[in-house]
Amino acid sequence: MKITLIYPAVGRKEGKSYVKAWQMQPLSMAVLASLMPPDVETCFYDDRMEVIPYDEPTDLVVISVETFTALRSYAIAAEFRQRGVPVVMGGYHATLIPEEVQEHAEAMVIGDAEPVWSQLLADARSGQLKAVYDGRGRRELGNVRPDRRIFADRSYQNITLVEYARGCNFKCDFCSITAVHGASQNHRPARDVAEEMEQTGSRRFFIVDDNIVSQPGKARELCRELLPLNISWVGQASIHVANDDDLLAAMVASGCRGVLIGMESINAANLKAMGKDWNTAHATYESSLRQFRKHGLAVYGTFVFGYDEDDWAVIEESVDFAREHQLFLAAFNHLVPFPGTPLYRRLLTEGRLLQQKWWLEPTGRVGDVVFRPKKMAPAELEAGCLWARREFYGWSSIFGRLFDREANASSATMLGVYLGLNLGSHFDIDLRQGLQLGLAPNHQVKRHGKVRVHARHG
Repeated sequence: MKITLIYPAVGRKEGKSYVKAWQMQPLSMAVLASLMPPDVETCFYDDRMEVIPYDEPTDLVVISVETFTALRSYAIAAEFRQRGVPVVMGGYHATLIPEEVQEHAEAMVIGDAEPVWSQLLADARSGQLKAVYDGRGRRELGNVRPDRRIFADRSYQNITLVEYARGCNFKCDFCSITAVHGASQNHRPARDVAEEMEQTGSRRFFIVDDNIVSQPGKARELCRELLPLNISWVGQASIHVANDDDLLAAMVASGCRGVLIGMESINAANLKAMGKDWNTAHATYESSLRQFRKHGLAVYGTFVFGYDEDDWAVIEESVDFAREHQLFLAAFNHLVPFPGTPLYRRLLTEGRLLQQKWWLEPTGRVGDVVFRPKKMAPAELEAGCLWARREFYGWSSIFGRLFDREANASSATMLGVYLGLNLGSHFDIDLRQGLQLGLAPNHQVKRHGKVRVHARHG
């Protein structure tokens, strides 16, 4: 039996290559590859960087669908189905809006794949695929062993992705992660994660958990296991960890060099509306950032604009704040109403969505505002986000934030990373803005050969 795994691209610009900074290893594909038994031949194609060979013989196609890749995923699925090849779809979008995804595939996985994959394969072998395989509520993370051989010969970013936990214990109203997992988080054994990291041979890691400190005790377990490895890692964390000196020290000792912090807004009313007023409940942003800097941790701060109190003044103040506090990196994005979230339901009820299924609009582009903000026109909010990125990643800002010897330039290595990422962001701003959703590549790129994988290894 031969199975083809496909990871779709978000979108493209005519005549332009895909955004290089977004080309990280798709970890979910390696996890799926690891679930295949020895007699299954597995091929993998990354739509972001290679041509999909629709006419290559295969018995089953598996596509991971996110909301931003839905339009492209459905087009890819249609090509295979026209050739008589059954398609299985899974991923966050399939769990968030299964009734839509089901129209484009013979079978669909809701929730986690691990609990249902062996049954799905058995049904595929017998030609009796069921419409839905529901892996929710049966999480099995004890034996996750991603098979990274499928990434061979591809030019991904020089950082290895690793998963420790799925889910998050907080309830932000815009978050699709919470919509999928609820306010819960499940962990792999910390020892397994450390062994996996050691076996990759890599020294630089991104731990992809949506909130690595959501359960502080579990974070400490992982830090203890990583301590002997002499690696560097970054991860996403909620800002309340700034109040825990011991945990911050443990993270740094284990190799943590930076944290992505969802600051979201400097406006208290906005924080309350999104369910993140706890961001500043016990400490100000200023004091929290001092804590991170004291421990030598670089901060990637993310901000979101479009809540009811946002106007041009809030955007300008946010950029000034990010520059003043010398954030290592920052993201300035508009609010995105993902299906299945409380935010989406609220905007739909209030009649503020410009398109109910905005992710299926054939003219939709990355950066489009798809709802009516209270204090700004949609086009004005789009322009504000773009202005914020250009201002923060302008030459004077990059140079000014460079002189932070506690975090941004604490060593020659950190200085090099700072310059590489900030310069890359400077030149990528216009390439990222306006990618057309669902657009297929209009140029030939390298096609990779198939990779045979076996069940999991030793």
